[in-house]
Formats: sequence, C-alpha cells, structure tokens
Amino acid sequence: MLKAITALVAGVFPLAVVTGAVAAGQAVAVAGDTGGARVCAHAPRTANRQATAETVRTHAYLWALTCRSAGVAAGVVSGQNVGHGSQATDSDGWFGYPRLVERLAADTGQRVGVVGLDYEHDQVFTSVQLTTANGVLVAHERRGGLVAVTWSPLSPWLNDERDIEGNPGRWTDTRTDAGQLEGVDDLRDLLDPGTPAGRVWLRKLDRVADALAALRDAGVVVLWRPMQEMNGFWFWWGSTVHGDDASPYVDIWRHMYRYFTQVRRLNNLLWVYSPASSGLTYGGQPVPGIHPAGWAYPGSDVVDVVAGTAYHDELAILDYAEHLRLPEVVGVAEYSAALLGAHDRFGDLDTTGYATRLRADYPAVAYWVSWHDFPWSETEAAWLSLAGNRRAGDLLADPYVINVGEIRVRRPGAGP
Repeated sequence: MLKAITALVAGVFPLAVVTGAVAAGQAVAVAGDTGGARVCAHAPRTANRQATAETVRTHAYLWALTCRSAGVAAGVVSGQNVGHGSQATDSDGWFGYPRLVERLAADTGQRVGVVGLDYEHDQVFTSVQLTTANGVLVAHERRGGLVAVTWSPLSPWLNDERDIEGNPGRWTDTRTDAGQLEGVDDLRDLLDPGTPAGRVWLRKLDRVADALAALRDAGVVVLWRPMQEMNGFWFWWGSTVHGDDASPYVDIWRHMYRYFTQVRRLNNLLWVYSPASSGLTYGGQPVPGIHPAGWAYPGSDVVDVVAGTAYHDELAILDYAEHLRLPEVVGVAEYSAALLGAHDRFGDLDTTGYATRLRADYPAVAYWVSWHDFPWSETEAAWLSLAGNRRAGDLLADPYVINVGEIRVRRPGAGP
C-alpha cells in the first residue's frame, strides 16, 4: 500500500496570461452568474506545480470560462470524441476524425474546439497505433484546438500485455458483468510491484505514458481523463470489488498522478475527474447502484477539472450542483442523448439544445465533448455524435459556442 502523498502546494497563476486583466494575488473579477462554482472563489491553481506554461494557460482559460471572468466572453467550447486509439484516422464506419470532425467542418464551416479519443477501451493499442492516434491530436492542436484523452484500461488481471499484437483484448475486458473480476479481492494489488497485477499495471502505465510524453514533446496540452465513471459498477475500477469504499480508487489515482508527474515528467496534463451521472438511465429505466458524483474524488491537489458524463434526451446534467461543489473547473466529458432513449437509435436529436441548455442552465461548463456513434447490434445503432444528429451547423454557429479559431489559448503559429 502506498504511503499518503503529501499535498502539492499549487501556486496562484496570473490570469493576465489569458485575459491581461488579473494578476496573481489580486481579487478575482467575475462577469456573470456561475451558480456558485466553488473554484471561482480563488484564482486558478493548476494541481501540478511543474506544469508547463501552456498547460497553466489552458487551465486558466478554462477557469475563466467556468467563472465568467471579466475580459473573457461567456461561452462553452464544443467537442467531439472520435473513437479509440488508431480508430481516430478512420474515414468510414462509426469512428474517426475524418468522418466526425472533418466532414462536419466541410459542411458547416466550423471545426469543434475539443477533440477527444480513448487510448484503450476497445483493445490494447500498440505504441505504433497510439502514435497514429497522436498524429490526429497533434494536427488538431496545431489548428488551434484542444485535446482530450480518456484512458479506459483493459483489466490487468485479464491481459498482461506481453503480446499486444497477438492478444489485444476486447472492450468487455473493461467490464464486470461476466465474471471478469473473479478472484480479484483488492484493487490495490496494482500498487504492489511484487504482485503479477502490479507488474502488469506498471507495464500499462508506461505504455500510455510513452504516448503522452510524445504529446508533451510536441507541445500538446492534454485533458487527461483516466478511469472514468468510477462511481458506477460496470468498469472493473468502479465499485464492484470494494462496494462503498472509494479509497482503493483514490489510491490508484494518486499513485498514477505521482508516477506520471514526478517520474515520467508529464507536465502537459490537466487531470480530469469524470464521474457517471447518478441519474443515468438505460432503455428508459434508471440505473441503480451509482454513487454520488464526488464519491471517489481524489483531492484538489491531484485534480484540475471535474467533467462528468451526461446521457439525457433533454441534455440535462443531473449532478451539476454537485460538480459545482468540487473546487475544479467544470466540463462535460461525455454529453449526448440517452442510451436506448428517444433519439439515439434515430439520430434525430436537435443539437442546438446543447447551446440552449448550457447557456441557460449550466453556465459554469467550460467545454463539452459529444460522444461517438456505435452499433448496438446488426440492426440498431447509437447515433450520439454531432454529425449523426440534426442541426449541428446551427449549433456550431451559435455565438455562445466556441470552436477552433475562437479559443483564446493557442500555441504560436496555430491557425484555423
């Protein structure tokens, strides 16, 4: 078991790098109603005190959107997930930047601000495949966009990653519904390199750290979102093994944070805590057994953003008030119509509802990421993407929506 990590004392970073209006230690000027977001009580503090200047600026910009800081126009950055690993380059099928972002940009004249993908979930991707995925992310960042990476690791008890090409695994290896956790008594075995699971876990951490380091070396800031929806029971890192005890998840998060920041020097990461909605429905029925959004919150010294998941036909964010109580920038990491609800099988969601709901009801949300499409079966699909639904052009043209070319944190030379 790891010793407790001494809390990092984050500095107070000047807002002048974003707005030119507020210096470190000065009072914070808030231009609009943020609904009581706790993070707005102080100037932005990036958890990693060794974070790159660009990472600090990106965090400060998102903070300014959450807090309606004077000098920053009110709005929310649009986003789209494009799949998993090297699927990001697919031009046909369900995933891919060409289909979900490029074609939408060609049709609407607007390119979404945030592009996200998962480094795992569907399978374990090789270093070559993750390099391919990174190429998509770097290209989007060079245009002036933001980058989000989720990590849904396949169970280290089911795949030791010794032969990724021969045994890449499959998405069900992230789940718990078919005996995948049989014989697993303590998730904290991952933190002991003397256990088989602990050795595999370090192997997994190094594989994804190598990919994140490549983004660091390319100057790309990453909204890093590992092991999401931990307050549910469907992922192996959730509540199935330990029930109401969130401390094993917290220990694993903090171990990863310390390893990535202090050993691997991944100072380009903004750490995103991403709980599931406590009001999640599936096929119109409420999903039981979901803990509150803050159940496994690892602490402000190791988190920069709280961005939950919200699947709702009215685009409601049911845990919004609880997100505001956590001292972090607010986003929505997965935001789409309800699963097996009224719209997803038909692709008829009016996407202008994103801007309407976020502007009227959730003003502290700095960015959202719409989810990708996928097949439910041979005869049914989940159409969750912006491109897969109605009026995406009108949504992206809304003055409240911030797209590539309008984001105020951009590397030198970036352009639309």
